[in-house]
Amino acid sequence: MLALHKIFRSNKPLAWFGFLNFSCFFIFLILSLMDHRELLGLNVWVKPMKFAISIGVFSWTMAWLLRYLPQVKKAKIISWVIVVMMSLELSIIALQSGRGVTSHFNVYNFLDLMLFNTMGYAIVMNTLMVAWALLLFRNVKTLKAGYKLGIQLGMLIFVLASLQGFVMVGQMSHTVGAPDGQEGIFFLNWAKKYGDLRIAHFLGLHALQLLPLFAWYFSAEKKLNVWIFALGYFILSVGALAMAYLI
Repeated sequence: MLALHKIFRSNKPLAWFGFLNFSCFFIFLILSLMDHRELLGLNVWVKPMKFAISIGVFSWTMAWLLRYLPQVKKAKIISWVIVVMMSLELSIIALQSGRGVTSHFNVYNFLDLMLFNTMGYAIVMNTLMVAWALLLFRNVKTLKAGYKLGIQLGMLIFVLASLQGFVMVGQMSHTVGAPDGQEGIFFLNWAKKYGDLRIAHFLGLHALQLLPLFAWYFSAEKKLNVWIFALGYFILSVGALAMAYLI
């Protein structure tokens, strides 16, 4: 609760945006209980639920990390761009789910193509904001060396994982060897019998949380341990991407 208090005190835009996304999760959950339509083998509201959780966690994470930046005005710009871009992302996903059509890789008419492209621009802008924050962290002097490195490497792997999205766009699907909509694991719906590019994407994006947490709890002052953990985690993410094509 103390961490949550600090988040709301230091970065209200991202703090309240994260809260809004978690609230949206429950709205989508209720809708899923009332609306039994399915899309690619899942209830149409499952995807908005997943993205609401993901964006909520991302927003609170960035609110925590941006509080360390001495450039307050730049941190505010980053925060508001993230809020706007991720609002577009979730709104389009929810809209398309309500229409009963896919949001990603849907280019079958002008409206769907425009919405898909808008999502792409939003993700690119969001990624650029994290990359900008990463560059600004060079000026942070108040953190212990290991913890600061954990934040920087977490941001770097996040940016690389975001760029992996172009791989999925290149093949216009996330399943390797079969059309999207294959039988998958509970909720996340990663394909059980085929390669799934979302696994590596998921691992890479959540380096933004895991690497700083590792450094904070286990190696706040020792950079070597953070380098080793980050390298192992990056290999795991790249391995998941390679395995998607080898399964």
